[in-house]
Amino acid sequence: MSWKRGAYPEFTLEDAVAVIYLLQKPVGRKTISEILELGEGSVRTLLRKLSALGLIESSQRGHTLSEKGRSIAEKISKHFSEAIESGRIEGKPAYTLLVRDPGDFKSIELRDEAIRFHARGALLLVVRDGRTVFPEDGRPLSEAMPELAKELEGMPLEEGALIVVTWAESPARALKSAYHVALFLKGRALPEEIKSLVR
Repeated sequence: MSWKRGAYPEFTLEDAVAVIYLLQKPVGRKTISEILELGEGSVRTLLRKLSALGLIESSQRGHTLSEKGRSIAEKISKHFSEAIESGRIEGKPAYTLLVRDPGDFKSIELRDEAIRFHARGALLLVVRDGRTVFPEDGRPLSEAMPELAKELEGMPLEEGALIVVTWAESPARALKSAYHVALFLKGRALPEEIKSLVR
């Protein structure tokens, strides 16, 4: 007797965080699937779990955060921001986010984590005296990479914050590798509801 098991829906904590940020405005399941390069079954499962926790509401316009969901998004954003598109680096799509109060970190370790999570590369920068600089030598980003510095001009520069820039073969991989670095540093501080999604 032979039988085939269907594909098991799979998503990561990075996907869950990305969806929480995406659903700050109404988004359809197909769009989520495309943005995150996730199978529709996985997206359906993730949305069902978020709905069971009372974090999202659904309507004809798509899915969006409920009041409780918005409160969870605020709690997450106290630790790290939403990842934003940041042009291209080495010809690859890049995403950037800001980690608040990162504590002690080793740039090389965080870079390795990003690459382990499908990034082609990662830049780790810090905000010192209102400027975005390389942590190792204090060199301003504007001198080393003026194009990227221009892309990041709209970001709020919070003193002492860590800025994570990742780039990858696809926007989804760049986005999720940026969240991976943030979670590597701040995962323990995530609300329990979000951690429970991947248990």
